[in-house]
Amino acid sequence: MNQLIIDDAVERVRAALETGRVDDAISYLNTLHPADRAETFADLETEDQHELLPRMDAESTAEILEELEDEDALAATTHLSSAQLADVLDEMEPDAAADILGDLSPERAASALAEMEEADDVRPLLAYEDDTAGGLMTPEFFALRESMTSQSAIAFLRAREPDAETPYYLYVVDIQDRLVGVLGLRSLIMSSPGVLVSDVMERDIRTVQAGTDQEEVANLMTKYSLLALPVVDAGGKLVGVVRSSDIAHVIEEEATEDIHRLSNISSDGGDLGPWSPVRTSVQRRLPWLYINLFTAFLAAWVVSQFEATIAQLAVLAVFQSIVAGQGGNAGTQTLAIMVRGLALGEIEIRDIGPALLREIGIGLFHGVAVGIAVGIGAFLWKGIPFLGVVIGLAMIGNMVAAGMAGTLVPLTLKSLKLDPALASAVLVTTVTDCVGFGLFLGLATAFLPLLKPV
Repeated sequence: MNQLIIDDAVERVRAALETGRVDDAISYLNTLHPADRAETFADLETEDQHELLPRMDAESTAEILEELEDEDALAATTHLSSAQLADVLDEMEPDAAADILGDLSPERAASALAEMEEADDVRPLLAYEDDTAGGLMTPEFFALRESMTSQSAIAFLRAREPDAETPYYLYVVDIQDRLVGVLGLRSLIMSSPGVLVSDVMERDIRTVQAGTDQEEVANLMTKYSLLALPVVDAGGKLVGVVRSSDIAHVIEEEATEDIHRLSNISSDGGDLGPWSPVRTSVQRRLPWLYINLFTAFLAAWVVSQFEATIAQLAVLAVFQSIVAGQGGNAGTQTLAIMVRGLALGEIEIRDIGPALLREIGIGLFHGVAVGIAVGIGAFLWKGIPFLGVVIGLAMIGNMVAAGMAGTLVPLTLKSLKLDPALASAVLVTTVTDCVGFGLFLGLATAFLPLLKPV
């Protein structure tokens, strides 16, 4: 559905509620796809949500809560009694139910758990952080014994009636429930009835432990095109499975987090959007503006060291920002490539040497190309031949500095176990500003007698 259709759905539900036709509003919502139903529900006023949710059946409510953003789902639960909430949580996937319970107050979470029928499936997941493999996994999976025959394994699956969302990966465990292999459903079906599962299973298995960060899980599943990824404990026991549907929001969440950090916006406290509360936006953006202010003073101090030179040739003030600005742009390019490479596992700390040399070479090439263009432009504009030479040399030096900073800063932060996107942008910009101003004005000071119009 596009936004126009969602808006129409919202209006239809509101119209029904305004005339007291709550059942009609619910019936219409139930005709929508769960994702569209959740989006329509989220766009309703709080009063309308409060009127609808308690009168919806547990299954429909569960589908809405599973599709909502965490904060919206948490807000929606306030419209439900403990008994209603318990029924809804029983209808949800265990990992989704655990996410909601983890966000509730301890008292309300304990009350809902006490009334749930499927509490034993959810309770173990509450021990894991939301952003780990344990927080993403579902404990609902099918595990075969390696001693089973193909015929008995098929009978086992038929008896348990897997739903349509179950990936066609069948995991094989030993008598201690340790993961020893994986088997595709097609391979099982094509096997002769008497063949042992251990003879047709694959023993090379990609696994993660429950504490593995969600970004690493997403990268691993994306890299190997996995529909599901088994989660094991320290002893190799299979404890859960992360499905591909569980990592879709992780990829979006991690990308949003990196964008915020590259833009020097704190990512603590959830996503920051165009309609976030003004107070929240100010609280999370202002601290970085103060940090940028400090670095701006540092760059201004560098410029102040050359006040006498600028006083003698005011045109230098016009061109100094070009040198610094181009260096900042080049540094941001390198930084974006490096942060993305680190996030996707395309570059490691051990690659710092080759990566640095490569970016220095690229910086030299960019510096020469851009420096020549700026130098010619400066000569044609101001008629000072040697000014173009000074700008060109400063541009080459700053482009090289930009490549080095864009490479070294994120890799250094990564080696210190810090998020490379967190402070990289402000550090790289500081380097390119200070080096750009210092090189340009320093060269201009050295060659000041030659900077005369023809």
